[in-house]
Amino acid sequence: MTIEWRLAVAPPRDADAVALPAYAGEPPDLAAPAFLAGCGFHAAAGQILQLPGDPPTVLVGLGPRDGLDQDAVRTAAAMLARSVRGYRRLAIRVPAPGWVRAVVEAFTLGGYRFTRYKSEPGPAGPARVDLIVESTVDAEDGLRIGRALAAGVRLARDLVNETGDALTPAGFADRAAVIARTGGLDCEIWDEHRIAAERLGGLAGVARGSPRPPRLVELTYRPERPAATVALVGKGVTYDAGGLSLKPTAQLVDMAADMAGAATVLGAMAVLAELRCPVRVRGWLPLTENMLGTDPIRVGDVLRIRDGTTVEVRNADAEGRLILADALVLAAESAPDAIIDVATLTDAAAIALGRRIGAVLGNDPDWVDTVRAAATRAGERLWPLPLPDCYRPQLDSRIADLVNYTTGNRHGTALLAGLFLREFVPGTIPWAHLDIQGTALSDGDAGEWVPGATGFGVRTLAELLLTPSGFAPR
Repeated sequence: MTIEWRLAVAPPRDADAVALPAYAGEPPDLAAPAFLAGCGFHAAAGQILQLPGDPPTVLVGLGPRDGLDQDAVRTAAAMLARSVRGYRRLAIRVPAPGWVRAVVEAFTLGGYRFTRYKSEPGPAGPARVDLIVESTVDAEDGLRIGRALAAGVRLARDLVNETGDALTPAGFADRAAVIARTGGLDCEIWDEHRIAAERLGGLAGVARGSPRPPRLVELTYRPERPAATVALVGKGVTYDAGGLSLKPTAQLVDMAADMAGAATVLGAMAVLAELRCPVRVRGWLPLTENMLGTDPIRVGDVLRIRDGTTVEVRNADAEGRLILADALVLAAESAPDAIIDVATLTDAAAIALGRRIGAVLGNDPDWVDTVRAAATRAGERLWPLPLPDCYRPQLDSRIADLVNYTTGNRHGTALLAGLFLREFVPGTIPWAHLDIQGTALSDGDAGEWVPGATGFGVRTLAELLLTPSGFAPR
């Protein structure tokens, strides 16, 4: 759905419908209270009621006026988008200019659909939306930022929703190169020979099981006078069969989405120039499949990460941390002021926090708090999990420096994965790990989320990078 957005102080004469805000306890003048009650419309956040007229009016429930917040606005705008697919030109009265960004993001994302393989995709939704505000000048920044962020999330969703045979490691890298050219980013792609020469043993090892060679993508955004430098790392397993630790069939259905971390990083970086981000950002995307043909790593094999650390493979399906280890070493070598990695890493995080809240772990409490605060401002939820030193001995190996998995232990596995990653980040660099296993995909409609990829994390990263006052260069 490509939307032409406009700002106006009154609905245009050619609007097919006009959407108006409605507040709980304040019946609008357009309909009798008894009629609204009979329709079950009480203006709860996200309730939608269409009234006949020329043009028709769409009432959008926002809940109590006194309790209006971004969650209510986002929920209402997303529900509205799914309710007006039959209109081509829609006007929306925005409660205040400060809510324009939230309305644009939520309407775009709530109406998102992945239809590439649909023979009959159905109505696409409005092609033009006029936002009716008291002051168009005050709303311009909100519109610009909302459009850019929604585009970044849509990009991530498109990538994650793509099939594994269509989006291979090389295919993902090619997409990243195209996006870099249009988004003002420098892009360098390492093939399997460069990966081997650069001693990325984790990435090369996981890739051994696939006939499709791996890639490593390095992206760089360079503002004129950077306020700081942040490194982003995204897990990019374009299909995860589990390797020799083969997954059950039921789990294989969504395994083309195991590159959601890389898609999140790419989606965020794609819009940095448009958002006039003041921070220099370097992105690292290790891309591979985890298959069990050709010459897959065996359980018991030892891989050597770029920094020389040796890792005994106890579970071939714990591959994400192996490729992230190489990328984290590369990120740290660039001496950034802070690092964030994003990955669909452990089911344990989803079991602990459910499908709406992502996990954040890190080596610096202030940095973790800064990332969480950015997520809250962006309308996403993160919850901190600890990295207890008392669990670290569980990663010891009899024959190598580390194991990648603690066989036979199903407790605290999200924390152990975080402790493993911490081994590859110098303690002097603030680092945060976002485990988005539970939040990368949605089973159904839920506010801005629709079935399939969510693009979770794109707005958190962008919000963080747009407000560098939350962290200072070392």
